[in-house]
Amino acid sequence: MTNNSYNNGHAANDDYTGFTYELEEPIAVKGFSVTYDRKFNTGNFESLNPAVTIWVKSVVPEGEAFDLHHAKERVRRMARENVRAQLLLRQGNPEVVFLGLQPPLSGDPDPIFVRTVSVSLTYKVNLGDYNSITPGYTDWHDVRHVAHSPGELHMALDRMWQSLWANVEDEISRAQGKGGSGGFFGLPAITVEDLTGSSKELANGRPPANGLVVPAMPAASARPGNGRHI
Repeated sequence: MTNNSYNNGHAANDDYTGFTYELEEPIAVKGFSVTYDRKFNTGNFESLNPAVTIWVKSVVPEGEAFDLHHAKERVRRMARENVRAQLLLRQGNPEVVFLGLQPPLSGDPDPIFVRTVSVSLTYKVNLGDYNSITPGYTDWHDVRHVAHSPGELHMALDRMWQSLWANVEDEISRAQGKGGSGGFFGLPAITVEDLTGSSKELANGRPPANGLVVPAMPAASARPGNGRHI
């Protein structure tokens, strides 16, 4: 970094290699976005391309600093995990991947929250006879209403991905001559009782450490066909 006009006739210390000014931070980051896009080769000339963009806002008061490095590190991990989960799903891997934003390790109040998320899914399928189909869908959602809860944010993202998969799988079914899949193309419903039930016991009889229960999503056959959801 060299800025001779700043020296004002003083010694040009900035001309030495590795010198940087020790000035007060001149900018205040109030928000940022992270995008992760990856194309997976699934074999037989087929590929899966999930992508996600996460817009984040800061909640710290004007003029106060926060750990921007750690904040971006957490959001970048969240983006990678969302994309990775789609490949695992297609491979039939039962591993559960957390899709929400992990809270700060320090235990302090989170200085950021997720404002909007865009998810995109493109899947190229080989139909044989040198034919292929590549359906792709993208959804944007404002998730501020669940941003305060990592578990609820996880559920919101899971529903968004399920909606994209339902649309993609229906197009593939039609292209293969099997007709419509009968899937529900909107956001899967959340049963009210799952969110407000008084019991917080897990299957093993022990309550979760954070008191949060993440309800299982309904199966495709149980999703409403009238487009209504809670």
